[in-house]
Amino acid sequence: MKLWKKLTSLLLAAAMMVPFAAAAPSEEGSFPDVDGHWAQAEIEQAVAAGWVDGYEDDTFRPERAVTRAEFVKMILDATHLTPGCETVEWMVENAKTRWGNYGTKEYEPRLNDMNDHWLTTQGWTEAALYSGMVVPSDYNNGNFQPQKPIARYEIALMVTRALGQVIEAKVEEGLDLSFTDNEEILDWMKGYVHMASKAGVVKGYPDGSFQPNKVSTRAEAVVMVQRMLDEMEQGLNPDIHLMVQYQDKNGTTVVRDQPSLTMQVVDGMVYIPVRKLFELQADMMKEAGSEYAGYWGRFWYALWWPVEQVCSVCNTQGNTPLEFNYQMGTDRYFNDSLLLGAARALYGEVMIPVCDLNHPDSEVQDNWYYDDWHGAWDRESHTLTLSLWYHAPTLV
Repeated sequence: MKLWKKLTSLLLAAAMMVPFAAAAPSEEGSFPDVDGHWAQAEIEQAVAAGWVDGYEDDTFRPERAVTRAEFVKMILDATHLTPGCETVEWMVENAKTRWGNYGTKEYEPRLNDMNDHWLTTQGWTEAALYSGMVVPSDYNNGNFQPQKPIARYEIALMVTRALGQVIEAKVEEGLDLSFTDNEEILDWMKGYVHMASKAGVVKGYPDGSFQPNKVSTRAEAVVMVQRMLDEMEQGLNPDIHLMVQYQDKNGTTVVRDQPSLTMQVVDGMVYIPVRKLFELQADMMKEAGSEYAGYWGRFWYALWWPVEQVCSVCNTQGNTPLEFNYQMGTDRYFNDSLLLGAARALYGEVMIPVCDLNHPDSEVQDNWYYDDWHGAWDRESHTLTLSLWYHAPTLV
């Protein structure tokens, strides 16, 4: 009997650690309290995708206020930045932050009131901090207050980060917005509100106000996350045949299909995750038996700056380390070199443009040093060819 009571207590404690128990919608494909609701379509889409659930009494409670903790889990789950996933693990292992103008140091974010919260025990707090979705300095004294209902300005903050638009939001800090309650929006928030509004994610009200401190309901939160996904996932998985090639020191070109690399096409520009490009480059060097494969392992490494949203590929050889800093929202990297267009964000990855289909190159670019990644496009076969590395004898 004592053992049974102990097991019952443990199960009850475990149940109290989660925000609500998951429930599937009814056989009709919806929760009863969602039928006819203005957000029914978005709620059903989100539930089907698995990034939001209902309650164990077969309700969704669309008008219930959503807490900060619940929204963090919602947006992380929607963007595939789940605890233990490969992207989050890489972020945790390689997270850095700027230290003055001279280098980086370990990124060690901390929230003071999250130690025993279910968001932390389940791994969501770590994912939020190291992805940069939550930045401790945004909260008074580092206290997140996870059970506090989330305000609209906070949603604007997180969706802007998820979309990789932090650098643009900071440029527009203090901007006078067109909302009638512009004075109620703090200056540091205005850039984020503007970017979220510009993306069509967080909209104003019919009276022209934004109401930054208004609490969001579950239905409103789902709709805003879904709009964010619609913006983020444009042109995902296009019908493109991707080829990658490597030329060794003898001039022999190694070419192979690369169907597994994520691609998207936005406004005629083909985007690919830059971290995966560098990892693939290292793999191809090893595959080809290049003497520079070891060089990559000894002198090159990739870092992640969560607050700045930068994937930094560094070379530590020599007196002046090189940094190829690819930042979401900008087309500049490595001493103001230019990409084809501004980098984007997709599920936490820095996506860089590698081909402009509106003005395509017919020949692959020999970009062994300044990795601007201009690929060659064959219109008839829908084939994109990328050169990942060319022999560079001056590097060693």
